[in-house]
Amino acid sequence: MSWLPWLLLFALVVTAVWCFAEIGGHLRWARRALLADGGAPRPQGWLVRKLRLEELFIAIERRTANESEIRDAAARRIEALLAPLTDAVLVVDAQDRLRLANPAAAALFNLTEEDAGGSIVPLVRSADFIELVRRVRTEGGARSMILLNRAPLSDVWIQAAGARTDPEAFDDGAAIFVLADVTALKRLQAMERDFVTNVSHDLRTPVTILRGYAETLAEDQATMSTEDRARFTQKIVGSVGRLQGLVEGLLALASLESAQDVRREVGALHVAAREVAEEFAARCKAAGVKLELKLEAADGGAADPVQARRLVQNLIDNALSHAAGMSRLLISTRDTPSGVELSVEDDGAGVTPADLPRLFDRFYRTDKSRRAGGSGLGLSIVRQVAELHGGSASAEPAQPKGLRITVTLPASA
Repeated sequence: MSWLPWLLLFALVVTAVWCFAEIGGHLRWARRALLADGGAPRPQGWLVRKLRLEELFIAIERRTANESEIRDAAARRIEALLAPLTDAVLVVDAQDRLRLANPAAAALFNLTEEDAGGSIVPLVRSADFIELVRRVRTEGGARSMILLNRAPLSDVWIQAAGARTDPEAFDDGAAIFVLADVTALKRLQAMERDFVTNVSHDLRTPVTILRGYAETLAEDQATMSTEDRARFTQKIVGSVGRLQGLVEGLLALASLESAQDVRREVGALHVAAREVAEEFAARCKAAGVKLELKLEAADGGAADPVQARRLVQNLIDNALSHAAGMSRLLISTRDTPSGVELSVEDDGAGVTPADLPRLFDRFYRTDKSRRAGGSGLGLSIVRQVAELHGGSASAEPAQPKGLRITVTLPASA
């Protein structure tokens, strides 16, 4: 029976190892439960009952559940507060997982409900934004101007600001980011730079000519011939006319951009087309151009009377000034499902494919327009009038040759 003590010792060792293993498992469960990590079932068994651990484990579960409910409630409150905001808001946890995105953020990054909980890196696709996340982690707060490449959607500029957020709602290490779309502001800033550059150039040219000829007249009028004096005077008159046209165009654009609404009158577009065509009749006859009207819109084109005249004037003047070789100019209207369509079509030389997309840009002039002394504002005013009415303007080659400018105005209420 010498083996009996060894058997008892072996049983004792096995029992001790089992007890330690069980206790270790119970401690690991308690740790995970207190840290809200995992959802393993509460330990049960002989050892739990023997050590009276069941009440302790139940208390741990209740505490964990209460803390989870508090965190969820806080997250729901934050989500409800952020939902109406027009700026995009993201919350990223310590593991760079997306915890919250308000509707504006979902639209900005094209997010879906399935993206919640995923890594933020492939969702935003921006190294600059990931760098901003890193700076917020180390500095506690940061801001940056970021260009988001959202292919196939259009790229956008965003002003992003981030800071650490409430750990009770999103755990330690979480950060919140507010992103404002400033693409329109960036575009306006670029337009402002172009505007200043172009205005400075276009104003400088006629002013320089005016000064040169005026100084020459003032200094040499006693010795100048009658023919030279008349020629210099005509140059001054031409430069004043160009300067006046440029200033009037700028004032027209300024008034259109500051306008908030238009006063629509039924038939105003047809009235403007007939009146303006009559005013340009002598100029068309002198240029050898046959001006035709084909007005078929049922209500005569509901539009603001003043803006309708400005629209037609700029369209006809643009054709007469820049359509080289034109012999016929057709002004027509017709009803479309979206409203009334006004077209001005010439049979001139047309424009190159490279010029076509930029015809409505402010101060943009083709080579022929530059030689003709155009200001580059006529078609920009046309587009502005169309957009003020809620419509649009476009250009396309006419067949067999020439250019067709089309303005679409929405149907009147």
